[in-house]
Amino acid sequence: MSADTPHVPARLSSSRFVGRGPELAELEHLLAEAAGGRAQMAFVTAESGVGKTRLVDELAARAKADGVRVLFGECIELGAGELPYAPIVTALRPFARGADPVLDALAPGARAELAQLLPELGEIRAASVDTTTATPQARLFEALLGLLERLGREAPVLLVVEDLHWADRSTRDFLVFLSRALCRERVLVVGTYRSDELHRRHPLRPVVAELERSERGRRIALSPFTREELAAQLTDILGAEPERSLVDRLLARSEGNPLFAEELLAAGRDGRGELPPTLRDALILRVEALPDAAQELLRVVAAGQRVDHDVLGEVSGVQGRPLREALRETVANGLLVAGDDGRYAFRHALLREAVVDDLLPGEQTELHLALAEAMERRLDAAGADTLDAAAEVAHHYAEAGDRPRAFTAALRAADDAERVHANGEAAALLERALELWSRVPDPEALAGCDHVELLRRAALAHHGADDANRMRVLLREALDELDHEAEPRRAAALLERLGRAQWTLGK
Repeated sequence: MSADTPHVPARLSSSRFVGRGPELAELEHLLAEAAGGRAQMAFVTAESGVGKTRLVDELAARAKADGVRVLFGECIELGAGELPYAPIVTALRPFARGADPVLDALAPGARAELAQLLPELGEIRAASVDTTTATPQARLFEALLGLLERLGREAPVLLVVEDLHWADRSTRDFLVFLSRALCRERVLVVGTYRSDELHRRHPLRPVVAELERSERGRRIALSPFTREELAAQLTDILGAEPERSLVDRLLARSEGNPLFAEELLAAGRDGRGELPPTLRDALILRVEALPDAAQELLRVVAAGQRVDHDVLGEVSGVQGRPLREALRETVANGLLVAGDDGRYAFRHALLREAVVDDLLPGEQTELHLALAEAMERRLDAAGADTLDAAAEVAHHYAEAGDRPRAFTAALRAADDAERVHANGEAAALLERALELWSRVPDPEALAGCDHVELLRRAALAHHGADDANRMRVLLREALDELDHEAEPRRAAALLERLGRAQWTLGK
């Protein structure tokens, strides 16, 4: 390295908000409109790493300074999106745990509905096992809308939902509900999603099209940095104006993507000489530069996606002071961040993807199994929120290839999904259990029911998710298996349900 090479400090990200002036101004205008009693929705879209999170973080910081209440949630990539209402629960949990006085103003019925998502609110209303109607979910949506309206009376509300490309079905349904129901509430809803993730059959695609066509839906698309914006970013990181050749080199390699530029600069120091041929290699070089304990923590978080301190220590085998020091290494190097919920996650999804890709197959299996067992122990001890934990346990057992425990965990998670009227997620989990039925020993003992009952239950979940065609298929399978002469009442009940499905389908 030459003597005039600028020194790259430990800080790898620009502390200065660069570019995005028009986009930020538009969002602030929408927030002002919401504060004036005209609810708004906006959707920030761009390719991965272009700066969606940086933009909404800046908006949130300015909003907080102006007295706006900011609720922040993120969607989680977990299997087929079977973690219901993940960003909504994340956004509301700190507020609920703080016992805000606004909660006392809620009607008892609304509070009971919300307690199904947030047990911190108190007694949970018993949910009906029959999920053939959307009414329970509608009541929950109305309760959430009522909460937002109450919060808006005290101060304008900014609800940020990150990474909608990973949104579960119930969250997508709730956003559609808000687009139709919001009116004079002092609420701005901002969602972000990766444009490069939305392939033609992505479930978010039709939802986004509907939301952005609504009266209050706005689409804000971010472009890569210009040369001037990239130069400003590098100036802040380096603490001095970068050489023209460095700007040109990073612009060519990153194509104006701010995250890529940061990571390539971190991997190549001043950008001179041979840089890794791919961004993934650049990211892995940063990981390999850390101590072994810190690298192990990154592997655990890569498998778990969001992992709290205790589970992280248990699974990694790093405890006490070494655990704290290793965590500080990962945070100081801009790889992990600590969330408001006390869990650690990667600063950017691309960082996690690089670590996951670097795991050996055996490592992945061991990590998923260890995570599932650690989370299940906490779940059994009633120290975790079952809505989050049960679905995560089911996911990790499935990834670990432990079929019996994946089977029972999927059923347990389906129970929790039904409790909060997340019919689409319940249907997906019950379908997973049906797939595993013939692959586990004594499935009736594990499930507490026979195959016909599981088929019926899955059919009702699909009906609640407005999928009458799949409901019909499952009910026909159940009727084919059932001995009609031995159990005529049961056969009649299934035929009645099948009749409803046929009627819905016009058959």
